[in-house]
Amino acid sequence: AGLRRAAPGLAVEVRVLGRDEAVRAVLTGAADLALVTGAAAPSDPLPLPDAGPMITRAAAEEPLAVLLPASHPLAGRPALRLTDLADARWIDAPDTAVPLAELRAAARSDGFEAQVTYGGTDLRGLGMLVAAGHGLAALAPGVAEGLAGTVAVRVSAPRLVHRTEIVHPRDPDEPVRALVAALTG
Repeated sequence: AGLRRAAPGLAVEVRVLGRDEAVRAVLTGAADLALVTGAAAPSDPLPLPDAGPMITRAAAEEPLAVLLPASHPLAGRPALRLTDLADARWIDAPDTAVPLAELRAAARSDGFEAQVTYGGTDLRGLGMLVAAGHGLAALAPGVAEGLAGTVAVRVSAPRLVHRTEIVHPRDPDEPVRALVAALTG
């Protein structure tokens, strides 16, 4: 909002894309910057596709959580170990939640198999699938707030965060630099 007040003629277009598509949009010049999310060890960068001549900067880190149906037997716990859920039913929603391949890598497990694959970016749709018992999903607890019929339980081990990064060209124009500063300031 501050940037728009400082530059009232600035036109802004917001698009919701999957992570790989968002990175490609910046790489090809179709977007000036992208916000991408995923799971990582604290302070580690996200595992992104080859970003070419781009810069990534941390914008936020939150504890990672597992989204469970509110009726799930583990829904009342304060925290869960990710490895204990390797054989659970999972929803692979790589454009909405942490991709299951990242959970497998983080937990060093062959588990985390998809029972349902969700190709959308609508968080409420994913929440409805979880609430209906079709599987679990991993995301930030703040993202899960307000998803009816679900509970987000923090992951205690391995130590992971839900990280948001800004992806932009190496030499962005001034409005992009100002937006990056506002998002990271």
